[in-house]
Amino acid sequence: MKKTIRIIAMLLALVTLTALVAACAETTGEETTEELAVTEAPANDATEAPVTEEITLFTPDCLDEKYNFDTTITILMWDDYRMTEFYAEETGDIIDDSIYHRNVKVSERLGITLEFVEEPGDSGDYKAWIQKAENDRAADNAYDIYAGYSRSAPLMATKGMTTNLLDHEAFSVEKPWWPEALTSECTVNDKLYFCTGDIATSMLWYMNGFMYNKELYESNISTERTPMDMVLANEWTMDIFFTMVKDLYIDNNQDGKKDKGDFFGCTMYSTDLGAFQIGAGITSLEKTEDGGLRISEKWNSQLCSDICALLGSYIQQPGVFSATSDSRRPFFDGTSIFHMDRIFLIKGVDNGNSEDKVEFPCGVVPVPKYDNNQEKYRTNLGNPYTIYAVNATSKNLEAAVTTLEAMGSENYRSVTPAVFEVAMKVRYSDDAQTSQVFDILKEGVSFDLGKLYGTSFGDVTANLFPNTANSTSYTSFLTALKRSERLIEKGIADLMKAYGD
Repeated sequence: MKKTIRIIAMLLALVTLTALVAACAETTGEETTEELAVTEAPANDATEAPVTEEITLFTPDCLDEKYNFDTTITILMWDDYRMTEFYAEETGDIIDDSIYHRNVKVSERLGITLEFVEEPGDSGDYKAWIQKAENDRAADNAYDIYAGYSRSAPLMATKGMTTNLLDHEAFSVEKPWWPEALTSECTVNDKLYFCTGDIATSMLWYMNGFMYNKELYESNISTERTPMDMVLANEWTMDIFFTMVKDLYIDNNQDGKKDKGDFFGCTMYSTDLGAFQIGAGITSLEKTEDGGLRISEKWNSQLCSDICALLGSYIQQPGVFSATSDSRRPFFDGTSIFHMDRIFLIKGVDNGNSEDKVEFPCGVVPVPKYDNNQEKYRTNLGNPYTIYAVNATSKNLEAAVTTLEAMGSENYRSVTPAVFEVAMKVRYSDDAQTSQVFDILKEGVSFDLGKLYGTSFGDVTANLFPNTANSTSYTSFLTALKRSERLIEKGIADLMKAYGD
């Protein structure tokens, strides 16, 4: 169903979080600081120097304070998103209100009208969604920005439909609202055809992590060290995690098989096992020194094969329930200590409208590292998050790119704080450690081009690791990869043609 929403530019007082300087300041990707002189009445000495107080501000963007593009920017969006992201009315909900004000402020700043056009575009519809965009380009190019399911924009890039954002001065990829991994993993041959980050609240909600029932953890595992303690001590590894949960099993319904009615140490969807590959810091593809692509050396290694085999052995243990369905039920029912899923689960399924709620004290930790030699935790993203791109033949090309930058910048200073700082860290967590862990999750976000461009590789790059770990045929990962190597190499060659190599 098509639904069009127009958000007209209007004057609006800036909220407290956004009272920032809009002019560009030289930054290094860190938060900028200013020293403000605060004058207090001296107690005895009238010549006493004023007290100075250092405060931290959000990094400013490099856009002008005011534009007058005097045009409508039309955004083709997918309508299957689960979390409020594109537009909202003022409802009193902090996230709804922040998104509403984001749109108003961007519209006012740029002198534009934002128009959102919804079309079905989830995993089963994204190719039809792309076809609609192609039909539009052949007609009147009504759409300026594409905002769709994570695999949509990468596939559109291979068709020459999206502009290289790095060609446009308005787009500042080094700014903190664009993740570091966007540059390190998604820029190929000096071209970046799509983006995500703070601009997409869904990216925050679709981070993979382990949630755990604190009460069950304390009564069944430990009252001394929590998983968050281990994370912050940089000691949270696959071996430690699976050792603590692998034998925690009770056949509650006494039917002789593992199912959703039993008690488990850990539950997860078998389709999400690829999160352990990313968690180990391994992507399927990597960039070459000359900017091209190749099969990742880490992916094509004995280490990756060993991790896959280890994971496969762990999920066969009685205390681990890995299934294609029903894996959430034990966690909601209080019969699973840990559950790996997208972080939105702490808010409730489907934007909080489900009857399922986490009603118990809940902790959140990243997917474990493989071992302590790994420098940092890495975060996998579930597929249904939004990636943005700009139509290469848009009649409003510069205005559209500037709109992306302004939306990312504004989200960084007002929407992400609402979602991340308030909703996640305060409303849905109950201690300071959880706040630190959420920071670790966000900083570790990883984009694997083999996953994003999965269609170009017959989904081998996205599914080979989890499928091999789930397999009971005991085929090694390296053997399985060898069988698919020619397909992957062909996909890389085709992809590089799209990147102008």
